[in-house]
Amino acid sequence: MEKEKLSRPVEPGGTQGPELKSSYPYLSVRKIAIAGICGALGVVLAFTPLGLIPVPNLSGAATTLHIPAIVAGVFAGPVVGAFTGLILAISSWILYAGSFLAFAGGNLLVALLSAFIPRLLIGVLAYYAFRPFRSHVLGAVLASLVGTLTNTVGVLGILYLFGDPAMRPALLPIILLNPWVEIGFALIVLVPLVLALRRILPDVISH
Repeated sequence: MEKEKLSRPVEPGGTQGPELKSSYPYLSVRKIAIAGICGALGVVLAFTPLGLIPVPNLSGAATTLHIPAIVAGVFAGPVVGAFTGLILAISSWILYAGSFLAFAGGNLLVALLSAFIPRLLIGVLAYYAFRPFRSHVLGAVLASLVGTLTNTVGVLGILYLFGDPAMRPALLPIILLNPWVEIGFALIVLVPLVLALRRILPDVISH
């Protein structure tokens, strides 16, 4: 009888398991919670002035919308990072579909690609930039850099290359200035967060 008890598989999420598991493959309860928190934060940033920081160029503002996707990717992996990026993409499309279409010269496919593809990749690429250096501050720096450039250069680059050529002179100053401001904001958030969690919840960083 004792041998039979010991031979039973550990139940995911049960008292024997080290971490609660959801019914979705590769997604723990912790990761789902991070996805919910970061997704909600992304919506708040999108629909409030907190998501746009004034800068002196034609765009008028640099965005902080990419930060929740970077955080989600770093702390919960590429799947959660992509999910959070999808929420950001949908929010951006709801608010700025007209702007995307204008820069795309009315081409709906180009507008959708620029609005969605880079946002889906923010957390994914940030995760892979962070993971090899997760024991060092360099990991947070690289995740901020890669995640931000994926967003800014990805969105604006698609519009520049495949959108309306007449809009390129307006896009170029944005491409040259905004990424540095947005990288700075990502660093301000991510580096202290990684350092704090390394002390409080080291297992979150190590996985």
